Amino acid sequence: MGRVIPNENTWIGFSEDRPASLAAPTTAELAAAEDLTCIISSINASAQGNTVPTPSLCSLFETTVPGTSQATFTADMYRDDLDDIGWEKMKRNTKGYFFISRFGGTGTAHRPIASEPLEVWPVHVTSRTAGPLASNTPQTFTVTCAVNEEPAEDAVVAA
Repeated sequence: MGRVIPNENTWIGFSEDRPASLAAPTTAELAAAEDLTCIISSINASAQGNTVPTPSLCSLFETTVPGTSQATFTADMYRDDLDDIGWEKMKRNTKGYFFISRFGGTGTAHRPIASEPLEVWPVHVTSRTAGPLASNTPQTFTVTCAVNEEPAEDAVVAA
């Protein structure tokens, strides 16, 4: 499959409990995570690095070396008048871990199982901003998080 949209192919979980290994969370740790997939309309979890110039007077070519990197995390979620789990879980100052399986797993509801890839994003919620109230529009909110530890973008689920 060359191209795929995330709808019905993605699983996103959240836990306030740290997995024993960010690079290899267990199936039990994922089973204990809150499934937020159906209340998320978009998520932007990205890491980027920079380069540091290393010019030399002996050349007209300016070389570079790897510098530091940083990550950002935001998510847009729906409010729910019966079970507002996202709003309740994402209070400011909440620390936790987002588990993102971009292509879904083979477990129930696309939850990844042992040996399947996923991303683990350690976050600290810095804001939870309610969306505008508008006629004929679902209520939403945006969560912005600090990424307080290097994410495991190439994690694999352990047994």
